[in-house]
Amino acid sequence: MDALPLLRNFAETFPLIFLKPMNSSHFYRLAASCVMPNVLENEYSVDEEYRENIHLLAASGIAGFCVFQGKLEETRAMIAALQTIANGTLLMSADYEYGLPMRLEGGTVFPQAMAIGKANDPAMTRKIAQAIAREARGIGIHWNFAPVCDVNSNPKNPIINIRSFGETPKAIIPHIIAMVEGMQSEGVIACAKHFPGHGDTSVDSHLSLPTLLYDIDRLERTELSPFRAAISAGVRSVMVAHLAAPTLADVGKESIDKNSRFPTNENDPASLSKAITTGFLKNILHFSGLSVTDALDMQSITRQYSSGEAAIRAMDAGADVILIPDNPWEAIEALAREAETNPLFAERLSQAAAQIEAAKKWCSQMAASLDPKPISLEEHANLALQVAKKAVRIEDHKRALPLSQYETFAAFAVMQDENIEPGAEFFHFLAQTVDSDCDFGFLDAAITDDEATALAEQTADAEIIVVAIFMRARSHKGTVDVPAYLDHAISLIADGRKVISVLLGNPYLRDAIHADCYISTYSDSTPAIGAAALALGGKLK
Repeated sequence: MDALPLLRNFAETFPLIFLKPMNSSHFYRLAASCVMPNVLENEYSVDEEYRENIHLLAASGIAGFCVFQGKLEETRAMIAALQTIANGTLLMSADYEYGLPMRLEGGTVFPQAMAIGKANDPAMTRKIAQAIAREARGIGIHWNFAPVCDVNSNPKNPIINIRSFGETPKAIIPHIIAMVEGMQSEGVIACAKHFPGHGDTSVDSHLSLPTLLYDIDRLERTELSPFRAAISAGVRSVMVAHLAAPTLADVGKESIDKNSRFPTNENDPASLSKAITTGFLKNILHFSGLSVTDALDMQSITRQYSSGEAAIRAMDAGADVILIPDNPWEAIEALAREAETNPLFAERLSQAAAQIEAAKKWCSQMAASLDPKPISLEEHANLALQVAKKAVRIEDHKRALPLSQYETFAAFAVMQDENIEPGAEFFHFLAQTVDSDCDFGFLDAAITDDEATALAEQTADAEIIVVAIFMRARSHKGTVDVPAYLDHAISLIADGRKVISVLLGNPYLRDAIHADCYISTYSDSTPAIGAAALALGGKLK
């Protein structure tokens, strides 16, 4: 068999690996130790080529992996296998803001942060953080990218929304502190994100670069105060966002040396800005923990920079962990080449690697010091429901509730995407809670007048209409608004009957949908859906 085509195939698939299949040079290993690619269990388990590439990354000496989609037990097994390949050196991270089900199939789903903020019980917030940390640690995760420290002061924010604990620093800071302390008490590194504050933006940084145009007084008063609180609470990591903050760049540049190969540009993303990451976060706020970029495969970065350029700029800016570069091999090669010819950059790379090693050591020491506790998923689910119930807000001036006062009603679910499972779950809970006869159905947000009129005729026996709206901020969507004609369609379906609007997600849709009663859950997770059904049944005050 001719080996050359096979070698050529391999080189085309993994070109940088082919050039340096197992580069053992000091700078290459140093560079690799600061890069954290992602790994998706649902691809790892079925795609041999993908799995081989992940194994090569694990063997290259990378910092660790950020774990994404997959099943819980399979993810646990995958993490164990990768740790074996890397001799137990991987720092494993994940995005479990409201529990493992944010990324995995399995574990306890808690309400999103805004619901936790509305429940307004920091002791309960701490318990939630501990529960999430225990479940994460149980599958091999050391680092959770939470809590969100953004103040959602812009109702039109297309990406933060209910991921924030609330709309003011006063509302969110107690929960940030509780989340940091609770998570880290269980040996999982907490992460304050998205510095310097993504709450008052109208652009999704997954798509393009947002800009914060406020003066320093406003930034200190609103955006920065939650991060100061997290740092004071001992948060061990901060994630720096892909957003421009000209004021902070201007202030921060005064506290950095002028040795950077990149001149300060006030319109650079904070994640690639030395003036912001080093000058402001490290030198002015005195944060001495682990700094990490937001994912570098987001379009706000990839539209302008290659993986190598982004990695070099982020490291020069002061990042310790280069998170999810679009091409991790290119990022490692670029960092290594830069270190070989730039002694100051090599020193920066060494500092970053030392920070990562310190984080690994802390996790190891905490794991050894903690008493092994059995994880009670039943206890965690109970906690999730309790906070969801406390979060519900009911606005019922016309006494439309409870549904038990009617012999018949019709309930519709408006879904944000093709996944109708949450809507079906809502109908299931509602049927268990209310004994009245009911018609259930899904509403397409693009419903026409004729279709709405037909639904009015089909539900003519129903005495009241319930509309559950499953909409919240999601990455790559760019908006949190409902179609303007949806409110008109609901009015046609109601045909003069009372309407109860259940906002399962974005609470700011209150003004877009006319109804006689509003139930806001500030979350679309299973416990919130259950709490909404209880409210409809008159079982919540």
